[in-house]
Amino acid sequence: MLALVTGATGFLGREVVKALCSSGTEVRCLAHTPGRERVLAGQRVDVRYGSVGDPDTLKAAFYNVDVVVHLVAVIRESGAITFDRVNRRGTENVVAAARDDGVKHFVHMSALGAANNHAYPYLYSKWQAEQAVIGSGLPYTILRASLLFGEGDGFVNTLAGLVRAFPVVPIAGPGANRFQPIAVDEVARCVAAAAGREEFMGKVIEIGGPDHLSYNDIVDIVARTYRVRRLKLHVPVPLMGLGVLLMEALLPRPPVTMDQLRMISIPNVAGLDTVEEVFGFKPRALQGNIDYIKAISYWDGLRIALGFMPGRIRDH
Repeated sequence: MLALVTGATGFLGREVVKALCSSGTEVRCLAHTPGRERVLAGQRVDVRYGSVGDPDTLKAAFYNVDVVVHLVAVIRESGAITFDRVNRRGTENVVAAARDDGVKHFVHMSALGAANNHAYPYLYSKWQAEQAVIGSGLPYTILRASLLFGEGDGFVNTLAGLVRAFPVVPIAGPGANRFQPIAVDEVARCVAAAAGREEFMGKVIEIGGPDHLSYNDIVDIVARTYRVRRLKLHVPVPLMGLGVLLMEALLPRPPVTMDQLRMISIPNVAGLDTVEEVFGFKPRALQGNIDYIKAISYWDGLRIALGFMPGRIRDH
């Protein structure tokens, strides 16, 4: 079986490549930038260069492919890199290339909360991408995941930078919204398990870790990992919005965007036992499994708060 992985050099992609290779699957990787394939060192893969935004560059990668694992997406917009261009149209382009090549199975990574609601542009773009996959006529599997954590993640590392640098952590609203963090390598394990398997075709599967945690809980877990105490300052969402707008205007990569702030009230959870029931293993908890954040120094934390994520912490 030959699997083509889009976004193969990203945070999740590199773990998916490892999981597929470990299962004995032949892997072809679609990489956007020449040289980025160095993160796949040690894996026996065929690397092709192209962009989901350019259908012509996809043709060289889509031949004799049995399974497509589509991972490319953006969680924040920057200039021409928009939710519509990457998440929706990029998926439509990959679906078209897969259909032209006669791919037997399309595995698509989506997100919990994807919905037909224009008020949440990111989640709306993910829903549109799902519809492109479902309407393609291809056998498909869609995985909707909660927050992914692991070395190089965006969410926990950003929060850890704030906890490391400041004695008081600002939190939008009451901080009671629930999340279900799941380890990135375990999401990759689910993806690899689904690839090419008929029993997973035609399904939308929601996955998350073993715990439903509030934002307050996650802040506390990060603080305990550092063995420090931090006060939580609960800021009304409208007031927090003013601060986020200012950060978006002044910082290259603010810790939070307005779109992310709007999504703060949407529960980000699935069934607690879904992964175990569907994929046959119990995922790891966030507590006790984020020691990688200890690499973030006080000065790193200040840089993160100012929108400068150190490359040694997150390289993508």
